[in-house]
Amino acid sequence: MPDFTVTLSDGTSATLSELLKDNDLVVLNVFATWCGPCKVEFPEMEKSYQAHSDRMVILSVSGDPNDTQEMIKDYKEQNGLSFPMGMAGDALDFLNVTAFPTTVFVDRDGKVGFYKVGAFVQEGDFEDRVSTFLSADYDGTPMESEVASGGIAGYLLILAAIAAVAVLLLVIGRWRLFRKAGRPGWHSIIPILSTYQEYAICWKGWIGLLSLLFPAAISTAYRLGGQTNLSFLIIVAFGIAGFVLHLLESFRLAKAFGKGAGTGILLTLLRNISRFFLGVGRAEYRGEE
Repeated sequence: MPDFTVTLSDGTSATLSELLKDNDLVVLNVFATWCGPCKVEFPEMEKSYQAHSDRMVILSVSGDPNDTQEMIKDYKEQNGLSFPMGMAGDALDFLNVTAFPTTVFVDRDGKVGFYKVGAFVQEGDFEDRVSTFLSADYDGTPMESEVASGGIAGYLLILAAIAAVAVLLLVIGRWRLFRKAGRPGWHSIIPILSTYQEYAICWKGWIGLLSLLFPAAISTAYRLGGQTNLSFLIIVAFGIAGFVLHLLESFRLAKAFGKGAGTGILLTLLRNISRFFLGVGRAEYRGEE
């Protein structure tokens, strides 16, 4: 295992080679503050850490660049975790993490003894792994790695496939809508231009550009403000404003193609698929209101 140094949420740093001087096992856990499965496995990790902290250490670092040390510090306190936590930064690029959580067991000789992609969801599973590495019978033979193809990694693949289909439906739907409105269909392929054109055929293009600022503002408020009351209020305010704008545009789009309130509701709630059916259907463009 290559040596590395990461910065922790308390302002200190942790180096693998230094940790191995005082421990028989280092468990490197790569997580993200928004990751649900990560939160599920942490209680058992904390229990094992409390039981074996004299011989092992858990080093949990966020692999999401949008997380901050302040966010991780708050996360650690809220979940009652005592083991070191911080940011991975560029120090762990060699791991090529593809999903959260990813956990690596590094034995007393600095060798990777176990590698798992996905959460420890079965009770006692994590403790069993720890006990094996701390056992006097441990001979340094690596365990077979695990990739949770039926767990979190599988779910991530399914979600990715669903997201890809949703984007494809939106592109095709907008292509047909633009063509019906006398606009170039290929504009649907370019994200910002696509939004601009959709708003332009039923309202004003510049309002579409304005709508793109709301998600960016929400993301910025979350990253900079963490979980403070002010950031929460900003996120809620921009979220409501963005939804209202989307609602108004959906109803105007429905009317521009001769449809009523029912279609407007569908365009609001089922954004991608409803635009697909509106585009490939027989609805004709009647111009903006």
